[in-house]
Amino acid sequence: MTAVLPLQGVRIVELGQLIAVPFAVKLLSDMGAQVIRIESCGRLDNYRANSFYDHDSSGEYWNRAVNFYDQNRNKMSLTLDMTTTEAQGTLRELIAVSDVFAENFTPRVVRNFGLEYEDLRAIRPDIIMVSSTGYGYSGPWSNFGAIGYGTEAASGLAHATGYEGGPPMLPEIPYADYTAAEHTVFAVAAALAVRARTGQGQFIDVSQTQTMSAVAPEVLMDYAVNGRMMERLGNQARGFAPQGCYRCSGEDRWIAISAPTDAHWRALCVTLGDPEWARDERFVDSQSRWQNRLELDRLIGQQTVAWEHRELERVLQSRRVPAGAVLDGKELLFDPHLAERGYYEVVNHDPSTGMPPLPYTTRPWVFSETPGSIRRPAPLLGEHNRWTLAEVLGKTEAQVADLEQAGIIGYAPVNHSPPPAPIPETLIRQGRAIGHEPDFKEQVRGAFSPDS
Repeated sequence: MTAVLPLQGVRIVELGQLIAVPFAVKLLSDMGAQVIRIESCGRLDNYRANSFYDHDSSGEYWNRAVNFYDQNRNKMSLTLDMTTTEAQGTLRELIAVSDVFAENFTPRVVRNFGLEYEDLRAIRPDIIMVSSTGYGYSGPWSNFGAIGYGTEAASGLAHATGYEGGPPMLPEIPYADYTAAEHTVFAVAAALAVRARTGQGQFIDVSQTQTMSAVAPEVLMDYAVNGRMMERLGNQARGFAPQGCYRCSGEDRWIAISAPTDAHWRALCVTLGDPEWARDERFVDSQSRWQNRLELDRLIGQQTVAWEHRELERVLQSRRVPAGAVLDGKELLFDPHLAERGYYEVVNHDPSTGMPPLPYTTRPWVFSETPGSIRRPAPLLGEHNRWTLAEVLGKTEAQVADLEQAGIIGYAPVNHSPPPAPIPETLIRQGRAIGHEPDFKEQVRGAFSPDS
């Protein structure tokens, strides 16, 4: 008997784009929620417009965008031209028969659409509404446009991140979006629990900047308690050495090592062949190693470069030294530890896309009884227009046809040209990629085929 998933019976309407809300709702959909995603043919989600499977931007390229597939599995797609009163009315009809409405636009946009919490309570008194914005729904910055770089800077994270004596540094990935999404998952689950107990819905105001400040409290507390600004130290630790990221053999191979105690230090020295400099008075104790940490990092790097990074990780871990090989995308995909934990699920795509079955990451948690699953790939654009309008809202075939004729619903982007297909060799030459393996399809198929 198939277990009932935790959120089975919960319907979520998602008016989101890119990451902050789509990633959160994706995890909720994994746990059983029915998700109807509102899309636009006139304003295509940016994730539908880049990173196509096998760099193929021909034909219906918007249905082959792999970042979109990663963020929107298990969801259904309803396209609505939200510039029309008919579409806005249809969305309100859908919210009226749903449990959660989640969006990540500025308050100005939501206000213009008449989709604020008080508007929705009039049509669904127990609705749970999630607003995920860069700086919060209220306050002087509430209508500021937001991107990850801006929120990471405003949160204090960027000020604490960077090399000693250097400028603030921002992560390559949109870290704030993912942090906000994970906080949103918790907030929605808590609101659903409250509603189950009291019958009351509520408004969830997620500030993406504040979610970042919440996971980097040292920046705030160092000033509040000590009256000082936290200095940037790169990969170093505060108060002990060595700690850093050291080059290993091979192209762009590294290992992170931390030796906070004398026992760790001695085990590290033994692993590196007990070099003569390990007995230098500059490194005789923890304080000395900290004071001479830059020279120590240089010397350690001269030893680690002779090691394969996974082998050095294995040996150091066997001697209880905290160490971890720096894994790239390929190593993560084929990592045996993640494979044993079932971290990847192979998903079949609609045949019209020409995409083969591909592995996708699952969830960062494992439930023993109701583990969740990827039940369907991300939807084609407008794939569930008729199902949503007819089955959920009870519209007749003639009414659906009228909406399609008027261009209120659709199945292809309007006035949108495909981006040029990137050439792997060009990306490498531009420094936007390290390398390209022409046989990657065979490698993926070999690792994730049913017989592997």
